[in-house]
Amino acid sequence: MLLSGREIQEEIENGKLVVEPFDDDSIQPACVDLKLYSKILIQSSAPISGMSLDPETLNVEDHLNRYSEEVDLSSVQSYDFSPNGFIIGRTEEVVGLPHDLAGRVEGRSRLARLGVGVHITAPKIDPGFNNRITLEMYNFGPWTIKLTAGMTICTLLVERLSKPAEHGYSGMFQGIK
Repeated sequence: MLLSGREIQEEIENGKLVVEPFDDDSIQPACVDLKLYSKILIQSSAPISGMSLDPETLNVEDHLNRYSEEVDLSSVQSYDFSPNGFIIGRTEEVVGLPHDLAGRVEGRSRLARLGVGVHITAPKIDPGFNNRITLEMYNFGPWTIKLTAGMTICTLLVERLSKPAEHGYSGMFQGIK
């Protein structure tokens, strides 16, 4: 069952759901808005010849760090997100879900109507997750979009499980970074 904004706020206030830092103004009728963290990874849009990747055996985080450029948005006014550009961002907020809640991250219509996909392939956030949410962002539109640290970038929908999960998320992206 999808939680209302009021229920999300209650879960945050009673300490079950973590959204830190939290701003009361981020609560919407059926979600909580999240902001863009200051550090983003920019990947080259040019194909890299001679490299074939097996996602099952690849250390994704190591690969991204090796073949991407990190930009700190707090040291620049904004980043120009070009058409056909792909970046990895994160939410400013750390999100922690108990075993009876799961989440889904969705883009905001304001950015979607300009052609920006904010969380294009992996919107599910498992129970037990505790970290900044990673955002796979692609600019499908014809315009360059200015990205700034702290801009509202996505929304988190929270769902209550009919029974708590037996165990929480423990994958490679667990833990605050």
